[in-house]
Amino acid sequence: MTGFPSGHFRQLFPRRYIPSILLLIYKAGENIHRKTEMEHEDSLTTRLHRRLIQEPLFRDGPLQINLQPDIVKSDADPDKDTPEGRLDLQVCCGLGYEVYFAIEAKRLRVSLPSGLFKGSYEYVHDGMMRYIIGKYSPFVQVGAMLGYVYDGDTKTARIDIDRQIQKKKKDLKLVTPKRLVQSPILSHYPIDETRHDLEKSLFTIYHLFLGLIEEQKK
Repeated sequence: MTGFPSGHFRQLFPRRYIPSILLLIYKAGENIHRKTEMEHEDSLTTRLHRRLIQEPLFRDGPLQINLQPDIVKSDADPDKDTPEGRLDLQVCCGLGYEVYFAIEAKRLRVSLPSGLFKGSYEYVHDGMMRYIIGKYSPFVQVGAMLGYVYDGDTKTARIDIDRQIQKKKKDLKLVTPKRLVQSPILSHYPIDETRHDLEKSLFTIYHLFLGLIEEQKK
């Protein structure tokens, strides 16, 4: 691959860890409450991260979960002053700087003064597409999307996202069934997936929708 000597092999993120990561995110997310009707997703992700680092898998290793790290590619111009982007959450596994599991977070179904903001376009265009265009490491073949559903209606949020995914199925390079489907990775939990043909390899995005309610004032 670009930037590495001929014959050099870089390992991929170990898939055996992914079910545990997704389950921990789902369970930690059940305890997250939004503080206001329009709270920014960065604040929610910070509180989610605080819960996750208390879990033995991340607290004691072998994995490390990082909050909003910059993306700096190893084959980029070393004199460049700005990073290529930023992740919401990143799980590292000790196999090198560019071997990680990425999680992108977006707000869904937010009640704005001007009306309901569904967020499905942003979820797909500004979230999922980052994986498709190769914004992240070339040694990443799986990732996750996290949808914070502000009104708690995860069923409708999922329908909205599935419709938007089908509208963008060509851009997303979806493979059959070319839509959001229940993932077999954790069959007893509401985790979905989409699969994408990125030419060099198949790419899987896992989708978690967390229903939020507003925190009760004391």
